[in-house]
Amino acid sequence: MTIPFIDATLATGGGKAANLGELQRAGFPVPDGFIITADTYRNAVADLDLDVLLAQGPDAVRAAVEAQPVPAHVAQEITNRLATWGEGTAVAVRSSATAEDLPDASFAGQQDTFLGVVGAEAILDAVRRCWGSLWTTRAVDYRQHNAFDHHTVALAVVIQRLVDADTSGVLFTRDPITGSEETLIDASWGLGESIVSGAVTPDQYRATTATVLERHLGAKQTRIDRHGATTRTTNVAPADQTRLCLTDTQVLELARLGQAVQNHYGIDMDLEWAYTGSTLWLLQARPITTTASAPAETRQPPTTTVSGRRIGKASRTFHTDLVEHYPGPYPLDLAAIIPMHRQLQAGMSSIGITSTPIDQLIAMEPDGTLTAAYPDVHLSWRLARLLRYQAPDPAGWPSVEATYRRQLAAVLPAELTAVPNQHLLTLLDQVLALVSDIARARFLDYVGPAQLTALRLGRYLALARRRDLDAYDLLGDLEYTTVTIDKDLHRLAALDPESPAYRDAYQQFLDQHGARTTQLYLPFSHRSWREDHTSLDATLAAVRRAPQRPNDTASHQDLVDEITRRLPSPARRGFVRTLCAWRDGHVAREASVYLIEDAYVIARRVTNEIAARLHHRQALDTPEHLKYLTLPEIATALTEPASTQETRATASQREADRPHAAAAWWARADQPADTRLAGAAGSPGQATGPVRVITGPQDFDQLQPGDILVCHHTDPSWTPLFGLAAAIVADTGGRLSHAAIVAREYGLPAVMGAAGATTTLTNGQIITINGTTGTITI
Repeated sequence: MTIPFIDATLATGGGKAANLGELQRAGFPVPDGFIITADTYRNAVADLDLDVLLAQGPDAVRAAVEAQPVPAHVAQEITNRLATWGEGTAVAVRSSATAEDLPDASFAGQQDTFLGVVGAEAILDAVRRCWGSLWTTRAVDYRQHNAFDHHTVALAVVIQRLVDADTSGVLFTRDPITGSEETLIDASWGLGESIVSGAVTPDQYRATTATVLERHLGAKQTRIDRHGATTRTTNVAPADQTRLCLTDTQVLELARLGQAVQNHYGIDMDLEWAYTGSTLWLLQARPITTTASAPAETRQPPTTTVSGRRIGKASRTFHTDLVEHYPGPYPLDLAAIIPMHRQLQAGMSSIGITSTPIDQLIAMEPDGTLTAAYPDVHLSWRLARLLRYQAPDPAGWPSVEATYRRQLAAVLPAELTAVPNQHLLTLLDQVLALVSDIARARFLDYVGPAQLTALRLGRYLALARRRDLDAYDLLGDLEYTTVTIDKDLHRLAALDPESPAYRDAYQQFLDQHGARTTQLYLPFSHRSWREDHTSLDATLAAVRRAPQRPNDTASHQDLVDEITRRLPSPARRGFVRTLCAWRDGHVAREASVYLIEDAYVIARRVTNEIAARLHHRQALDTPEHLKYLTLPEIATALTEPASTQETRATASQREADRPHAAAAWWARADQPADTRLAGAAGSPGQATGPVRVITGPQDFDQLQPGDILVCHHTDPSWTPLFGLAAAIVADTGGRLSHAAIVAREYGLPAVMGAAGATTTLTNGQIITINGTTGTITI
């Protein structure tokens, strides 16, 4: 059956219709219309076994539902009502579910709407398609996410005279990001579908009922208008793109309308509106589902050094190196970071470069959030000592490495299961002390002197009139750790993975190079190839997909000979001696990195045993949760059985807070402009993760859990992706678009209208999203 708006309730007409009826009864300017009731839908699908169909997937249910006819008496009622409007009247056919436009779930865009529909037959077809849209994958996923029973939800259909809008948009009576009591308006040319779908970046206004507080011009490149019985998207004239589409008078009129609707309902409201000429129409109203109750708290990047001084160039350089050297550490990683960085600072101090001790720079909050302050850096006259520092001959590294390897091999017993708890902690301390000593030798005896050697090589290259080269161009044909591993990777990838030869070579590769990790200095939150074969397998797969590299026809020796000939005779012997020291030093530097990786494999043998014991004691939900604890917390958990419950709760809570903690690590003061993108604050919060650019449904299978979804815009068919993504970035759209609304309901940070994001950002790039400020940091 059909009923007028004024008779609609949530049960008979669904959320959208009930709100329209309420607004019409209150005298608001709602375009006329009627409703095909929810009972009509229920009767149409009464003979379908929805559980059996749903087991086959949402598409099976949708097809069966759309195949059901609209009852003849309902079709006649539709025809009769249309006759009173006149032949050829265009309407909007809108889905209105009985679970929709509710205070705690908007169901924004989950069911279909059809605009510009003309004639009874076309309307009946649109009605069946609206019924079917209750069973799209996006709608099913959304109901599951919000814990709605599929069988208790029915669908009414709104038939409403279409307003051929000159300007339209969305209005919020409260800022959903900050919670401030101000009216937010997004507006663009034509029908409002452009804004709701996020297809354009709209003009944005902030106002009270008395004052327009802010106006921001949007990039309104396209507009949607009715064209006969269809809608058409056209380009907006350049002159209209560069001017605001609302006058201040209209903004204030909209603010007063929003305030009146809010006063009527007694709750913050989300409105859709349209102007035809000077006439304002209210198309839809629903409660805002995600308004902040108070101004959102944001983590402000530091503005001074740890002592309160201005952040200078040296401080910024040291901070950047610290943050990027240890990207996104977990609490347990501090056990490695602190002693290693302490050795680095000690070595630098010995030659006159001092900075704030690492212990005073890194701070950890109870939720596991780690932050790095900006250090105070001082350079003294002792810097001249670097020029006189007697570094060991880098060619002697193999004997140095052999000594360290003997010491590492002697630390751990063959079997750890019988080692007492307290002694496990002692063993871990011994391994980490050896790592610190290796790091001291690496930085002071090899890395520092190598920089001086590179400077000397630069002078020789300038003298040879080859300023186009630098020291790293002189490492050709050099066999060092990274090159050796890369060559062996390609040899392994070239073998048939199903052959016995491959299995033997695979094991040999692990024996030789298996300590390699993706994050050297975060040893307790990452695993080596030897410990996690999946990372090695993924690397081999990438090598196989990569095009074959061309052979380098330029010989290293030919280059050296050319430079030598260009040099004056007295300089040639010094050049060759300096070049040998540079190449030997590079071998030592690379080998020392792999030695540290090997040492961390030994350290993880200890922490793996500790994790297994705590998990067995139910102090950890899983052994992997050990990385969420600091070393002192682990020591307490091992030696004080009463701490079991507290330890498990701490690790679990920090796991839940990890996205926030990962984002906080990257907070920096006034970053250069080329590392930032900006848009509209769509959904509050911060998240850090890898970029995944999704251009359409054909890319959906590429999104992985924890990825930052970067797209041109979203429509309701993208809703299932919100369950995977850590945050959302869209080229277009505003804070009131579909993507922003759904992101807020899913608790995902979102930045909208970040023009150029899909072309500027690249897959795999690590970015931090701040949905509260609308910024994206690379």
